[in-house]
Amino acid sequence: MSHPVDAASLVILRGDPSAPDVLLGRRRDNARFMPGAYVFPGGAVDPPDIDLGNSPEWRGTRFHAAALRETWEETGLMIATRGPLPAFVPRDNPYFARLDADGQMPVADELRYIVRAITPEPSPIRFDTRFFLAPESAATGVAHAVGELPEVMWIPAAQALISDHLRGVTKFVLSQALELWRDPERLDSPSRPIRLFTWVDGARLIQKQPQEDGLL
Repeated sequence: MSHPVDAASLVILRGDPSAPDVLLGRRRDNARFMPGAYVFPGGAVDPPDIDLGNSPEWRGTRFHAAALRETWEETGLMIATRGPLPAFVPRDNPYFARLDADGQMPVADELRYIVRAITPEPSPIRFDTRFFLAPESAATGVAHAVGELPEVMWIPAAQALISDHLRGVTKFVLSQALELWRDPERLDSPSRPIRLFTWVDGARLIQKQPQEDGLL
């Protein structure tokens, strides 16, 4: 039985709050995890993300860092501002090397923690994923297919919710994102509980939990 790996993902919405578009990427048909499925940009937390998350100079956690890095690696969208990276963050990762070359620092302020999901135990690859929500206006660049995702596209969120290309957990996360997108006051509330999506004995379980320290 594999232990779930820490991961992070970013839901990006744009347009009219009543009928926004969502950014999704298609995973390769031969991918080991969720082959062919439409997903949000995201992936496992890497050592440089942990380094940045541990920095007192940065307002964010390792999960914020991973969500921002994976979004750039998979869609080309950058959420950053002018400023130096902490000296101890490795520059050998392409994302951090790009930030360093441009004199930029990733920005976590516009990411809102919305959902946590843990892959069920029978899966050979398991993730413990924190999902964040951000508006397209926070990013620079034009979304396009990069790296692991052969296709990246903006889709009306209402259409995505009924698409066979999205797995159940992805639809659940999107439905939560849309509820909060339409209620900014609740989205920004530090007392808002986080829904945990997981499986117990083969049955789907959705629980509420307090927001985690550092992920507010």
